[in-house]
Amino acid sequence: MLRRRRLALVLVVSWLGDAARAQPPAPRPTPAPPPVPSATARTEYCSLLRKCGLNAPTACTEPLTRGVPGVGYDAERCELSQRGVDPTDPASFRLFRFLGERYQVVYRLEGRLAISEARLDFLLDDLPLAAALLTHFQKTRYEVQYLDEPVRRRFKGRRGDNLDGEATRVAGDPVGRDLVYFGRGTSQVGPWRMRGLGLVQVRYATEPGGKGLRYQVRVVAAPVNAVVNLVMRTGVFRRIVLGHIREILDDVAEAGAKLEKTGLGEGGAFSPQQKEKISTLLRLP
Repeated sequence: MLRRRRLALVLVVSWLGDAARAQPPAPRPTPAPPPVPSATARTEYCSLLRKCGLNAPTACTEPLTRGVPGVGYDAERCELSQRGVDPTDPASFRLFRFLGERYQVVYRLEGRLAISEARLDFLLDDLPLAAALLTHFQKTRYEVQYLDEPVRRRFKGRRGDNLDGEATRVAGDPVGRDLVYFGRGTSQVGPWRMRGLGLVQVRYATEPGGKGLRYQVRVVAAPVNAVVNLVMRTGVFRRIVLGHIREILDDVAEAGAKLEKTGLGEGGAFSPQQKEKISTLLRLP
């Protein structure tokens, strides 16, 4: 009797397995269509293109190009179209919509760095190596990882616990010493935890006399509403933001000086490939 029960159980299990195999495969879920930009977003994008004299796609109808109230379409808002950035490329929608948003806050910083153009060019062309050197010498954790090897235009990065995000170099290159990055990030600015899109432009050139270089940094943010716009324009907020930028630039200069003076020294988990690159860096003027 027990043997018959076992046989029946085997037959039932076998039949269930066959039935499961005989069932047609479940249909794959249909991917959701990409979200359609809001009328506000399309107006910000289309108005910027039209007001800056750029080619606008056919979807930019006349009502969408009348301009955003309170926006002055000046040279800085229109500049990227002169830098080889195609505004009709679907990937550029977020960038040009950002430039066309009503609220904009711009932070500017100028100064001098005790590092040569050639060495800064080298580090900006290899951000993960730069991050490793900064972490080693400055004892502040820097991390950078390229997301599009071997092109190396998109990357994600972090500095300590107060800054992280992803960005794309949308214009320029280290050879031209005029670079523009656009991306999304999170930063701790005093008591405020800020998240959003931002554009960063970095320009630099050798100082007269050939010692060190002069730099100009422009950071553009687009506050989400009038209240945030007011906060980001306060003197306190501005000083904190510019202070963070100075800290990063000072870290670059100080790490370069320490590398020149002592080499890598003790410690540091540098790979043989990284050490070879650092030797190349030290041979630059």
